[in-house]
Parts: sequence; C-alpha cells; structure tokens
Amino acid sequence: MMISDDCQWSQQEILSFLAAAKIPLRASFCNTKNEPMICSLWFKSDGITLWAASHENSYLIKQLKHNQTISFEVSTNEYPYKGVRGKATVELVKNNADAILHELIDKYLGNSNNQLATWLLSRASNEYAIKITPSHINSWDFSDRMPDQQQ
Repeated sequence: MMISDDCQWSQQEILSFLAAAKIPLRASFCNTKNEPMICSLWFKSDGITLWAASHENSYLIKQLKHNQTISFEVSTNEYPYKGVRGKATVELVKNNADAILHELIDKYLGNSNNQLATWLLSRASNEYAIKITPSHINSWDFSDRMPDQQQ
C-alpha cells in the first residue's frame, strides 16, 4: 500500500481511524457501461484490509464481478471533517461471508434493530464478503481549521 506524500496521518493513525469508524464506506466503481457509480457499505477493518458484504443478487456484486477496481472513502459527516480515501482492488469471497456479515451487524446494529439483523442473517448463505485491499491511501483532517467545531 502506498500512502500519499501529502497524507496528514501516519499509517498507524489511518489504521486506528478505520478500526474505530462506525460510518459506512463509500465505494465508487464503474459499471459494465463504464458509468461511474457509488455505493455505501458497512465495513470492518482487519489491519489495512477492509471487509464488507453484499447479497449475491445485488447490483454492486454484479458489477464487481466485471471490474475489481474501486475508489473508496470513509469520512465523518460532522465537524471536524476528516477521513481516509484511496484506491483498491476487491475480491469477492463466498467462503466465510456469513461470519463477515455477523461482524458487520454487530458493529453497526448491535442490539438496536433485531428485525433488520434477523432479515439480513436469513439471507447469509447468499452473501459475498467483499475483500478490499487498498493500493493507494490518503487522509485529511480539518480539525485545525475548525477549532470551534470540536466535538
């Protein structure tokens, strides 16, 4: 993985941010018509590797079968703005996809929406795990520019 020269955070700071982030990853990709698309995904980090999941019949999975290159962003939606973005390759993995789905549900829902969790888990055998391996990564942090907006 290559970190940009103008990256504001060290690799360890990037890894810490990704591990703690409870916001979706935005993945951009080109569909089979070469049109740009974007999709938000729950994700978890495993070191520098990111994992997501999607149903085998989803538009995203159908497109990623044809193009395994994405750009991605994980960024805050509130002040102070900060985040990580990069380029990556994806691998669609059927083996162990249900375990990834369980981890994502635990991370994003916990016990807050049992109905959604139950529905998602009922389809677990038809999920793909999406292994996202960054090739290039950058970060930004506007905390210094937004001192009055600190949380």
